[in-house]
Amino acid sequence: MFELIRDLNKFWQRDHDNMTPADSLISTDILPIRSDPPDPSPKMDPGHLIQVEHLDVCYPGCERRALKDVDLAVRNGETIALLGPSGSGKTTLLRALEGTIAGAGGKIDRSGRIAMIYQDLRLVHELTVLQNVCLGSLGQVGRWRGLLGFPAVVRQAALEIIRELGLSKLVHRKVGSLSGGQRQRVAIARAVCSRPKLLLADEPLAALDPQNARRCLEMLVRLQERFGFAMILTLHHVVLAPKFFDRYLLVRDGLVDELDRDLVQSAHPEKTDVLSKLMTVSCVEENDAAAPTQDRDLDRSSLFRRAMVRLGLVMALVICLAWAANALSFKGSSWAGAWSGLRQFSSGLLPESWAALSALPWKSLSLALLETLQMALLGTVIGILFSLPFAVMAARQTGPPVLRWLVRFLLNIVRTVPAILWAVVFVVIVGLGPVAGVFALAAYASGYLTKFFYEALEDVDDRPARALQALGATRLQIFMGAILPTARPALVGACLFMLEYNVRSASILGLVGAGGIGEDLFYYFDMLHYREAMAGLFLILIVVVLLDTLSNWWRKRLALQRGL
Repeated sequence: MFELIRDLNKFWQRDHDNMTPADSLISTDILPIRSDPPDPSPKMDPGHLIQVEHLDVCYPGCERRALKDVDLAVRNGETIALLGPSGSGKTTLLRALEGTIAGAGGKIDRSGRIAMIYQDLRLVHELTVLQNVCLGSLGQVGRWRGLLGFPAVVRQAALEIIRELGLSKLVHRKVGSLSGGQRQRVAIARAVCSRPKLLLADEPLAALDPQNARRCLEMLVRLQERFGFAMILTLHHVVLAPKFFDRYLLVRDGLVDELDRDLVQSAHPEKTDVLSKLMTVSCVEENDAAAPTQDRDLDRSSLFRRAMVRLGLVMALVICLAWAANALSFKGSSWAGAWSGLRQFSSGLLPESWAALSALPWKSLSLALLETLQMALLGTVIGILFSLPFAVMAARQTGPPVLRWLVRFLLNIVRTVPAILWAVVFVVIVGLGPVAGVFALAAYASGYLTKFFYEALEDVDDRPARALQALGATRLQIFMGAILPTARPALVGACLFMLEYNVRSASILGLVGAGGIGEDLFYYFDMLHYREAMAGLFLILIVVVLLDTLSNWWRKRLALQRGL
């Protein structure tokens, strides 16, 4: 118990600025960015924003170093082009400068806030343009701001940047409905809204033709002049590096070399050819040579083993089915009279005439169904209110290990008890009637909704959350600004499914006196009044179909908002 209390205290009171990678909200390979810029190193030049000395980076499980002995200094207001082909280490260098990966050696001194425009943008598609841009300010507004809205000064600053980028007409559009170029400008606006001293951009021109690439660069330079930040951009091709860059760095095999500015900006064919050769790196490794015959034989052997394993699994399944059928006497003789029983049963289901149909107790069944819907609605809402906080505690990103294990264990206990047994329990506690049914549905819904919720939270795309973490957002701000909106479609879908399921479950709770249409159905079946019972089931079917239609419409609507 003492260890549990200690872990809970550590979880809830942990300071975001001092989190270790193991404590990170999103992933263990991410190092958080401080909300407030660290003080510059005493040895650091006052005019420098970043000073890198002998930096080495090596990814886990890879012997080859991604960056090797890198020395770099970035000055205030500087514009740097980072050139090199894919796989050379450009993105790794940007992430090391941003602080989201740790170096295996050397050191990096930073002064001032750093923001990054990611190649995959990492926007929250379920939020509007204005909301996404305002998220860039989370590292500045305080750990409790931005949870239910942003201050007017932040919204005004965001609108100013949005106007600067020509997105004024799209302020209230969901990002998922925008084009690729529009989303890119939203990502730029979010980064600028963080008021960085250094802006990093990872391949911002990769998907653009030369004309639009130049326009994008001109826009970035215009923002740089307006807001006064330094800028480092990674580029694939030298032809996309116009003459307004102050410096050009070439990354090859993890090594960083500074190029002669005149060489890069010169249009002389011979110099362009030399630079193109420097930027070319073979994509074929020594181990990628044609596989020898021995390797192909090993592949055949592996495929044969996989086929035999699959065959063994199929045979095991067939044996298990045969064993179960034999143990349960599931043979043709056991249901030989089923057809005659079915004919006799179905003959009493359909009314003989319209008069017999209209004579069915539609009014009393409708009132009982209305009570069933009220029970299902109340039970589902109560279950949702209990499930969401427990899901946060049980999710991998947000719950400490001890609490996560405890919550999931309790959920297994709750799901072990069927809804009708919960109804029996609450009938004993609160007495006969629909109140017992509401509590029974709430208990049953909590067990399943919590599982659905924490699985939805764990399955979200965590890249937008990583982007907010790098901007200095707190745990709660990241959850409310990126994780919860991204998981919202799955959460809404789970709630609608549970409501539909509770309607069907509530229809049988009357068997134990817990209210709803189940009491009528039980009476009619017991008295062999099959037509009346089928009329009640028909009303339930209508409600289930309507709820399913509503669920499908809602999912399609959310998919359109995400641009799917």
